[in-house]
Amino acid sequence: MSPDTTPTQQSTSLSPAPKNYGLFVAFIAIIGAFSSLVNDMYLPTMPSMMKEFHTTPSMTQMGISMAMAGMGLGSLLWGSASDRYGRKPVLIVSLIVFVLSTALSLFSPNIVFFIICRLFQGLGAGGAMVLSTSIPADVYMGRQLAKLMAIIGAINGVAPAFGPVLGGFMADWVGWRGIFVVLLVIGLVMTFWTTRYHETLPPQRRLQARSFGDYVKAYRSLFSNGRFMTYVTIKAVAIGLLYAYISSAPFIIQTHYGFSAMAFGLIFGGNALAMGIGSSLALRFKVMKQAMVAGCIGMFVFAVADAFVMWHEASFMLYEVFAVPMLLFSGMIFSSSNTLSMEVGRAEAGTASAILSVVKYAFAAVVSPLVGLGNMFHSTAIAYVVITVIALLLAWRASRLTPLADMVRSK
Repeated sequence: MSPDTTPTQQSTSLSPAPKNYGLFVAFIAIIGAFSSLVNDMYLPTMPSMMKEFHTTPSMTQMGISMAMAGMGLGSLLWGSASDRYGRKPVLIVSLIVFVLSTALSLFSPNIVFFIICRLFQGLGAGGAMVLSTSIPADVYMGRQLAKLMAIIGAINGVAPAFGPVLGGFMADWVGWRGIFVVLLVIGLVMTFWTTRYHETLPPQRRLQARSFGDYVKAYRSLFSNGRFMTYVTIKAVAIGLLYAYISSAPFIIQTHYGFSAMAFGLIFGGNALAMGIGSSLALRFKVMKQAMVAGCIGMFVFAVADAFVMWHEASFMLYEVFAVPMLLFSGMIFSSSNTLSMEVGRAEAGTASAILSVVKYAFAAVVSPLVGLGNMFHSTAIAYVVITVIALLLAWRASRLTPLADMVRSK
């Protein structure tokens, strides 16, 4: 629970729990997986896309960066809007933006047009992402919220696993455009499903913003909350590491080590499952903050080891041995930092989720093209070390927070 509210206050501020918990988890998990679906499914096609558009690896990776930037901007837009107008209408509008931009991207004549479409695709997907964390905070708290976040994190570990596998199988048959048709269908299905979804933020609990200044005050309040921003930044740094891996892996595994697009999908998918396992392991800790700190330490150790392997361009087996546990510890950070952040920012869940999303996507958008500069092994290795050192410093800061902030129990 949030350190600034009593149990009674929080209980009365929650909406009724959904009648069908399984369908609710599935709905939240799918909209929460949009970032993985938007990026991971077409990863195996990036080398061939680079050839089709006659461009460079770094320019091709800008497709990921622009989607991340769009998700960040979308998070700011949709998060605060959902606090004011409700979750359902905002989610429907954002999904419509996603559907239209995805359809338009199918007609890309060059890489610049494609990148612009990716910006709007990310803008629409940002609504799904931000609401995947604010909607659960509308109906659950404490242990129940932590459990739901861990379940969703585990399910979402399958999304980046399934995406490249499916993309790898489709790459040689239908190319990236066929993959984007699948994304279009997913967007249409989720838009229809959302119309059947019951609102979790009733009018009496919405942000009564009368001017732009009221929104600014809500953001300022959370940005100035040191505890909240520590948890948010730890999540963002872990996402930065994940996208350093995501952006470099297709070129390292396919181009350098010589694996096919389908083999890459299977390898990447297996690695991504480790994130889901790590998310579930976070529940083993009595206090969520302990899971987050342990995740930062483990991520640092194995990322530095993998950086050493990449710097010396060692065997694929060594690269893989260290990448898997690195991703596992990252998964522990994702679920624990999500839970802690949303507990602190419960009063303005949409705004809190927006900040959580925009900060992490800012890291991802910056990191993705940087790993394509120069020698990709060296640039990725440097990114791994710098990012995880930052995570380690933030983990030390988090460990010194007063116990009052760490009342999110997993069991």
